[in-house]
Amino acid sequence: MEDWLIELAKGIGRFFLNPLFYWFIIITFFASTSRIKQERKKFGSKIYDLYDEVYGTRLLSLLFGLGLIAVSLLLGVVLHNLMIIGLILFTILFSIHKKFTWLSSAYTFGFTTIALLFFPYYRDYLPELLQSDITVYQWVAFTTLMGLLLLFEAVILLKVGQDQTFPEIMKSKRGKWVGQHRIKKIALLPFGTLIPAGLITPFAEWWPVIEFGENTYGILFFPIIIGFEHVIRGSLPVKAAKAFSQSLFILGFLVIGFSISGYFMGVFTIVSVVVALIGREWLSYRWKLKDQARGILFSPNSQGLKILAIIPGSPAEDLGLLIGETIVKVNGEKIEEQSEFYQALQMNSAFCKLDIIDERGELRFAQRALYQGDHHELGIIFACDPTFDSSDAS
Repeated sequence: MEDWLIELAKGIGRFFLNPLFYWFIIITFFASTSRIKQERKKFGSKIYDLYDEVYGTRLLSLLFGLGLIAVSLLLGVVLHNLMIIGLILFTILFSIHKKFTWLSSAYTFGFTTIALLFFPYYRDYLPELLQSDITVYQWVAFTTLMGLLLLFEAVILLKVGQDQTFPEIMKSKRGKWVGQHRIKKIALLPFGTLIPAGLITPFAEWWPVIEFGENTYGILFFPIIIGFEHVIRGSLPVKAAKAFSQSLFILGFLVIGFSISGYFMGVFTIVSVVVALIGREWLSYRWKLKDQARGILFSPNSQGLKILAIIPGSPAEDLGLLIGETIVKVNGEKIEEQSEFYQALQMNSAFCKLDIIDERGELRFAQRALYQGDHHELGIIFACDPTFDSSDAS
């Protein structure tokens, strides 16, 4: 037990020495500040806080990661050092441009696998510590982990809420301002594996399952970064995220199935990587085509003003307004333009009543008293001209 505690402490220390831990903090910071800069430019104020790209993922990442660690240590999984080095290099390479599109495990694990397929050709140029063979068991563990992390990505997508997607506006081909949502998340998961150097000795004949030719082991905890980024124009972002997550669940289980089959027939290990890479890219492409075919949801119409976003903590949130709903009347006045919305709102400085058409096309009402210090625009974001100044509305 004392040996285990010592190695656990060493493993935690190694976690904080891993460059990916600090890269996660840095790249999320720059992605957040870039997003906030665009929000202020397009909407006149910050909408979501710094590091909101991580919002909703922290607890789930910790629980999922701890579960993976428990299974990994129970089975005595030993990943090759080159696998960990490959994950570090490709994760940094794929996120250096502050986008999370390529941070799916299908890409980071997939390209690491492709790079290691050429291992025999550069083995002799590596330090002696990295020249050991990569076993079938290690390949199976690595690609199975890739499939499990695809399932984790699907869970994160499934749990995306309306306050976890980022609104954007742009000009359409016809020169009108339209809106879209960017679903952008990044998560840091802890993972643990044995390393062939330490105080821990095998406690059973079957442990470790993945042998490494050593008699004693240590523990290595290291971070894995998972992310995704998708743009939605033709549907509500939450519904689109849930639909995509279902397809991603299927892909994750397929990858796990092929990976485990690689234990009996090695070719299936490569098949699992091909399925992950092509499948993940195909899902993104198909989703994009379907979204484009629906047209632009957040665009001007004669019915009223469609809500693009709600500022957290604003009166609009208290009113229970939802993204995608259409405001048709304010204080009894019909509105079609953003200027008309603010003019009608100013008719009563102490109270507001909104007539709203919800997602199902049904009319509902929302009303609330207004107080000093409340957001003068109720905290509603429309897909309108960013140069419009509500303070000039009269």
